[in-house]
Amino acid sequence: MDSLELNITKKTEAIADCIFTKIKKQEAESLGIFSGEFGLLLFLFYYSRYSKSKKDTLLTETYAEKLLEQVVEKERLHTFCSGLAGILYLFEFLRENDFIDIDISSVQPSLDNYLITRLRQNIQYKYFDFMHGALGVGLYLLKKGTYPECIKELIDFLYNTAEKDDVNHFFRWESTVRIQEKECSAYNLSMSHGMSAIIVFLSLVVRSGMAEEKIQEMLSGAVNYVFAQENDFTQLGSYFPNFILKYSPKAFSKSRLAWCYGDLGIAIALWQAGKSLDKAEWRGKGLDILLQSTKRRNIVENFVHDAGICHGSAGIAMIYHRMYLETDEDEFKDATSYWINQTMVFSHFEDGLVGYKTHEKEEWKKDYSLLTGIGGIGIVLLSYLKNNRQIWDEMFLLS
Repeated sequence: MDSLELNITKKTEAIADCIFTKIKKQEAESLGIFSGEFGLLLFLFYYSRYSKSKKDTLLTETYAEKLLEQVVEKERLHTFCSGLAGILYLFEFLRENDFIDIDISSVQPSLDNYLITRLRQNIQYKYFDFMHGALGVGLYLLKKGTYPECIKELIDFLYNTAEKDDVNHFFRWESTVRIQEKECSAYNLSMSHGMSAIIVFLSLVVRSGMAEEKIQEMLSGAVNYVFAQENDFTQLGSYFPNFILKYSPKAFSKSRLAWCYGDLGIAIALWQAGKSLDKAEWRGKGLDILLQSTKRRNIVENFVHDAGICHGSAGIAMIYHRMYLETDEDEFKDATSYWINQTMVFSHFEDGLVGYKTHEKEEWKKDYSLLTGIGGIGIVLLSYLKNNRQIWDEMFLLS
């Protein structure tokens, strides 16, 4: 074991100890998969399998049952990020991969029905957002596989609300972005809240066996629109902007290197769509963008401030590890190692959680969560250590 591997091992163990200490001492503040306690469960189940400790496994399973009781009693937020859609998706994943054997069949139908009601409300208000709206619920229902009528409703909603340009064969969806505290209408290209998530969701629907013409038409139109937003990388340092304001011309601005916004999420969406519809051009474009991005290593120029998955170094490493698994390209292997090392470097706060803090709105905070805190950092480090297939990244729309 080399020195870096030894340090990563120690850091992962320290993250696990920190989280185990937390769940022994504190009540759950938030239950969501990205923002709360259920996201910590994902790390703890993987860590328990890695440590082979019966004590770790028992504590994790006991905590899962405790959290489930709270969900049944009081959780009525429906989103993938912070509510039932993400929580129930996680349970499907954990059961599929033999982490748990907890029977929730007595309560799941009522929870599913509640989610379907909220899905239809999101559709009514034309709110497709992956993390907080209809797409997140749709991802869970697609995973569950028992509500094809709801998936069809979501597909019809996306088709009917898209702005269509028959001349250029574009499909695009309007959403709201916040600029200097002002809400503006825009076409958001991001994975976290925008069109990249729509492209990935439609790609997953195709893979599930629903390859009707309407879905393929939307996928092609969305990809065409994204292609049309490409900028000159040599001038800006990125291929795509974060978004395009509705009443403005094409945007010429640099985007960050991150999962949430920028080239990485957009390129993953193109890669996924190309695989689903067997479009070599789309796959090739996504691959080219991702390979070029491996050269972007200046953390200041690329707006990388911390180590979390959402907008930090662990999320970048997660994406490159996924692409190495898919392509076996050495550039992705090397880039994964680089950003893993940078993730270790970010652990430098004496008053942080195992040295980590999260950068948010020009402030630094302690953060346990999967999306932006040590839960996500821990699972990325663990996947790197074990060189596993990182199948959990499906929750981040990577696979």
